[in-house]
Amino acid sequence: MLKPDLSQTEDLAALIDASPSPRLACKEVARRLTEAGFHEIHDRDSWDNIEGGWFVRRAGSLHAGFEPASMDKTRGFRLLGAHTDSPNLRLKPKPDSGRVGYRQLGIEVYGGALLNSWLDRDLGLSGTVWLDGDNQPSPLDFHLDEPLLRVPQLAIHLHRELRTEGLKLNAQTHMTPVFGLGKQKEGDFQEWLCERLDIDPKSALSFEIMTHDLTPSRLTGPNREFLSAPRLDNLLSTWAATMSLLNCAKKDLERATVITLFDHEEVGSSSRSGAQGPHLRHILERLILQRGGNREDYLRALADSVCVSADMAHAVHPNYADKHDPHHQVAINAGPVIKVNQNMRYASEGETQALFEQACRTAEVPFQKWSMRSDLACGSTIGPLTAMNLGIGVVDVGCPQLAMHSAREFAGSADPGWMVAAMTTFCQN
Repeated sequence: MLKPDLSQTEDLAALIDASPSPRLACKEVARRLTEAGFHEIHDRDSWDNIEGGWFVRRAGSLHAGFEPASMDKTRGFRLLGAHTDSPNLRLKPKPDSGRVGYRQLGIEVYGGALLNSWLDRDLGLSGTVWLDGDNQPSPLDFHLDEPLLRVPQLAIHLHRELRTEGLKLNAQTHMTPVFGLGKQKEGDFQEWLCERLDIDPKSALSFEIMTHDLTPSRLTGPNREFLSAPRLDNLLSTWAATMSLLNCAKKDLERATVITLFDHEEVGSSSRSGAQGPHLRHILERLILQRGGNREDYLRALADSVCVSADMAHAVHPNYADKHDPHHQVAINAGPVIKVNQNMRYASEGETQALFEQACRTAEVPFQKWSMRSDLACGSTIGPLTAMNLGIGVVDVGCPQLAMHSAREFAGSADPGWMVAAMTTFCQN
């Protein structure tokens, strides 16, 4: 079995801490790709003579690949898919709020966040301000990694029924973070943010801002066997796909490797930068056209393509073991998980499962197979959407974790490196 490399997990932790928002995650991936010699292309550019490493960004999504020299125009792709977004608390367009002497900021819950996990945490802010430009608005990404907000929990003395009824949180009335003291009026936050970012308030047109937990990602446990971090779902898979692409770029492969990192998976993927949109299939068709192919060649290339859809998997919880199928209890630090659902909430089929299992065996990586309890509904991934949009084979996989959708998630320190090894080998076949 391949020996775990914890230095890879430390590198994953560094990517997570640099990526509190989807756009910043894409910026960090782009930085790493650029350092490795990849070049950025844009949707409006001509894509003639693309060779070697490339990447293209759209809002919070990024697609990248390595195109070997003199590729056959009908040669298919090996795709590695993930998503860049995670559940969190995001500011409303007019966030200024407050009561009884507190300045507060109105938020909207993004995705299926575990609301209780956001209580009593020091929260920073990140996102994008859109500035007035000469011809069109220009984005300014920012990352304020300092304690600015907090959602204080109600004291137990004022909430006696908590012991008998449990914690019940209303997203509108209970989750409004405290920002400061004093009277809050409309426009105060934007004025503060512009001053903080050293920009003219008159030039700020709109913003997209979200909160993030400030505790750094770190290896934990007596033998450093765990990784405690925010946004493991799904920046772990984003990191693994990126590292696998960089590995493949160093090898003399006979087909193109492409990673596809989508935004908005946590809210259904129905956006121009989500997996339901057409961006990926447009990119793949343009890659075939720049090889000198045509529509027929593009369809033939798709028939020769297969995708690994990587999203996190549910490890069996020691305090809630009954929530898992007794014959499909996934363990942390036991290797990547192949996810199967007979109702196609995951896109794994027998053939694609076998391809990924074969890659794990070749890479000497342990692997597991998982299915949900038959009386519980599972989530879904970009896998079924990718299979539907492109008509290609997809296998859904993931690294096991606990506390999924919490502000602070928990996984094994050995699994990320094993996922990279399995993905890299998968792309070589």
